Amino acid sequence: MGNKILLIIIALIICGCQHSPRKEYFALSATAADFNITDQTPVNQIVGIGPVTIPEYLQHDKIGYWKTPQQLILLDNHYWAEPLERGITRVLALELQAAHSDWRVLQFPWTNNRRPIYSLKIDIQRLDAFADHLVFEANIDWINVQTRAVLGSQRIKLHQDSRANSAAIARGISEILQQTARTITPPPLRNGS
Repeated sequence: MGNKILLIIIALIICGCQHSPRKEYFALSATAADFNITDQTPVNQIVGIGPVTIPEYLQHDKIGYWKTPQQLILLDNHYWAEPLERGITRVLALELQAAHSDWRVLQFPWTNNRRPIYSLKIDIQRLDAFADHLVFEANIDWINVQTRAVLGSQRIKLHQDSRANSAAIARGISEILQQTARTITPPPLRNGS
């Protein structure tokens, strides 16, 4: 009887000493967030970012990379700090706002009382991390929100050197989004309408 109690106590001590590995969270970042923007330029354009769609294989909270073109490795205990499509929307909004000081950039979904005049619909078809690089491919449509007419379209394809670890993937995707914001070419937009 005493040996059984001793074994139970030892098992409890061993179980108590074991704990889950610490979870690590990573967020996308914008270079625009590094600057103190105090520009007082009047707003001439209200532009929305979204909706942003990403492939279903990226619609989870774990960070991953492609070991082969068919095998996705999800990294244990490494997570996105926010849903990836929300992080993409946030970074693009910050970058476009910094690049166009006369714009007010709203993130999708917007409310009825705060609707943009134009929106940037972004369909990301690839956002793939590999052992040594990232690949980004997206179709971008400029939409008149009121009429739902497509005013212009653009296809963007970018490559970025990277490594297959969470910090490098988050940094590389952030850099790709910063490049994307610089690559986006708006069609002629009428001021305020």
